[in-house]
Amino acid sequence: MQNEKLITLLIIGIATIFLISCSKQNSLNGKYYDIYDGKAKLILEFNENGGRFYEIETRAITNVDTKNKSFTFSVNSRDFVVTYDLKAGGNLKYDTGSYFTSSNKNTAYKKDSEAYKKALKITK
Repeated sequence: MQNEKLITLLIIGIATIFLISCSKQNSLNGKYYDIYDGKAKLILEFNENGGRFYEIETRAITNVDTKNKSFTFSVNSRDFVVTYDLKAGGNLKYDTGSYFTSSNKNTAYKKDSEAYKKALKITK
């Protein structure tokens, strides 16, 4: 009987840790920077209600979908869907699709993450 309780508690503990780690991985919340020439420029900011895309003008981010790894912003009443891939180290690779005429694939770095610190060192 004691062994069964111990095994049950162990399984519940492992499941809890797994669920917490998965939920943290999917969270975009925070500030993301474009790093160039040793300088960090705020480019994306996410919170529980959406966020902001700081490019030429500030754009509101809506429809954040962590399951499908996408979010939306609007320009002149036209919606642009951005796909992304957030790595554990703080790299956010995103594709703005048809918004820009040049390169559409970009990388931003979450503030104070391992990737952010490494990118600042490399570009100095």
